[in-house]
Amino acid sequence: MATNLQQFVTSISAGLIAGIRTILGSAAMVTLIMPGSLGGAGIAPALEVLLIGGAVLAAAVALLSTYPGAVAQVQDGPAVILGVMATTMAASMQNHAEPALIILLVLASANAAAIITGLVFYGLGVYRLGALVRFIPYPVIGGFLAGSGLLILMGAGSVLTGVDLSKLRVDMLIEPMRIARWIPGIAFGIIMLLVLRRFSHALLVPGMLFAGVLLYHLGVMAFGVSMADAQSAGLLLGPFPERGGLDFPAWTRLPVESWRLLIPQIPTFGAIVLVCVVALLLNASGLELATRGDLDINRELRATGVANFASGLLGGTVGFHALSASLLGYRMGANSRWIGVTAGIMCAIALVAGASALAYMPKGILGGLLFSMGAGLLLEWLYDGWHKLPRQDYIIVCLIVAVIGSVGILAGVAVGLAVAMAIFVLSYSRVRVIRQELTGSEYRSNVDRSPAVLEQLKERGDVIRVIKLEGFIFFGTAYSVLTQIQHLISHPGERKVTHLILDFRDVPASDSSAMSAFAKIHGYCERNACELIFTRMNETIERQFKHAGLDPDIVNVTFFPDLDFALEYCEEKVLAGESSSKLPVDFSIWDKIAAALPAGTPISAFKAYLTQRTYKAGEYLVKQGGPPTEIIFIESGRVTVRLAFDDGRSIRLRSMTMGTMIGEIGLYLKQPRSASTIADHDTYAYILTAEKLREMEQRDPPLANALHYAIVALLSQRLAGTNGLLQRLMS
Repeated sequence: MATNLQQFVTSISAGLIAGIRTILGSAAMVTLIMPGSLGGAGIAPALEVLLIGGAVLAAAVALLSTYPGAVAQVQDGPAVILGVMATTMAASMQNHAEPALIILLVLASANAAAIITGLVFYGLGVYRLGALVRFIPYPVIGGFLAGSGLLILMGAGSVLTGVDLSKLRVDMLIEPMRIARWIPGIAFGIIMLLVLRRFSHALLVPGMLFAGVLLYHLGVMAFGVSMADAQSAGLLLGPFPERGGLDFPAWTRLPVESWRLLIPQIPTFGAIVLVCVVALLLNASGLELATRGDLDINRELRATGVANFASGLLGGTVGFHALSASLLGYRMGANSRWIGVTAGIMCAIALVAGASALAYMPKGILGGLLFSMGAGLLLEWLYDGWHKLPRQDYIIVCLIVAVIGSVGILAGVAVGLAVAMAIFVLSYSRVRVIRQELTGSEYRSNVDRSPAVLEQLKERGDVIRVIKLEGFIFFGTAYSVLTQIQHLISHPGERKVTHLILDFRDVPASDSSAMSAFAKIHGYCERNACELIFTRMNETIERQFKHAGLDPDIVNVTFFPDLDFALEYCEEKVLAGESSSKLPVDFSIWDKIAAALPAGTPISAFKAYLTQRTYKAGEYLVKQGGPPTEIIFIESGRVTVRLAFDDGRSIRLRSMTMGTMIGEIGLYLKQPRSASTIADHDTYAYILTAEKLREMEQRDPPLANALHYAIVALLSQRLAGTNGLLQRLMS
């Protein structure tokens, strides 16, 4: 019971702190959202919008979030964009619209931003698209945050000086009442910035704000300035016009014909949505890292969507999870939904009590708070980023900040995305998509041939080239493949390339723009009498190729589902082109055994231990799992070794022709057959059983030694070939 009570008290305490921070942050952000050109008329209703948002967001997210201690607040990122939008609208309407209508339009824009953002958040969560936003380049996120810091800093300058920075003159800065705002404000902002960069504690911000407000009022009193004079001089946030309680949400009071004025701001609403989605995902990732827990990001999107939609409908504005506030309970030893609910209740109390309590907040202190926020973001990305970011990423961040400061936030993000994508395309186009390039001499099909034929393929196999591709192929990488193939065919070495195999096993997808490059590859191969073969394409890529005209029914190109069969096809064509005089018919396993026999011993003496057998097409020579009772010498025909899986699938391991043997390893190791061997067509073979081998070893050791020597030589030859291929693949 005591533990539960302690948890409850700690949670309420964390909620009180989070609520105070939300209220004070709202007081600072209201100066960003409401244009200074409207005077103080819009401050009170704008503050109410922020407090409604703070109350609804905190309570709704606390009840719906994966993380019980989550606290949502109105955030400075979207607030600064709303402020830019409000200033733009006020400037364009000031000469032909009443200030009351402009204020109402600004407030309705804040409501609309929350409703639109809520719908987008919820849609992303429902369709489980939260992970897609993580593909936004990191330097673009950093540039946006730094640019937001610059805009917040500029907003702080306007709050501290009382005029738009574009209209500020140097002589204005030395006016006594302006000095009383900007010098204490900048001093407070610098102190807060330095303290927060060095220390981290939940009570630091509210404690420093309380101390700053107290010291400011003491200083004003020390100079003999009354509270009324301070308010009339613009040193304080108030006074506010008298209001008769809360109004209906601004979006319900805005005249229908005035909604058309928001149409030009649609891109700005898009920027607010983008900022909120990215910032939420960043804060959620930070929350996972700090608490060592897992958040369901799609549930967080849905929760924040519901909270924003409700906030907008009730007259509030946009917001999302605040990382520092959400970690309050965790660091204080409590993790309860009461934290967010309490923070929301605090905002509701401030809202019901009215804005009069905040009328005495010094603008210098609020401006200093904004100064520390903006300068903190700039320091993090422009100063710390110099030491942490790669140079090209740092340049993108600086470019985005410069464009945001001179043109606007949308232009800055757009330029950053364009530059990041251009650098990505340029960098990726330099990536070697040709993973391996092999010749038919070193990389052969799984067809065991007689030693004579293997020797011939080793000598002539370089007319076959295998190029293994990898990664996503688009126009940049496809043209690098074209360039390398053109060089390969035009500078082949000793023999002209007659068969080119492009293997797509490690290519997950291809851009349709890459098809023109492959069409050029086909044309170049055709002009140089080189057969082009594609292997192991997935269905999507194969469909793209055929739609682009690279269809075997239309042009001279071949598709194989397996690289092994493509290699066999090429080898057969190379061997078919050789004259029969170059292929010794009798050079087979018999020749290796005969060469190892004692002088004068005929091969027939060895064959006397063998049994002749004929296998029909489709008949098993060896069954997988069967006993290792014999070695089979293929005299004529062809067989295929297949490995069967438990799910009914099977793959070809090797195909074997005349002059080869089967089963020697199983017989030596006394292991069950690891695969089945099936006759492809009628096959004639000799069989050496285990009993006959033991008889040979006892009665005629020289014959047995000759067999063992031939088998060792053959296995050594295979091992040497495999080692050579591995070295080539690893190089």
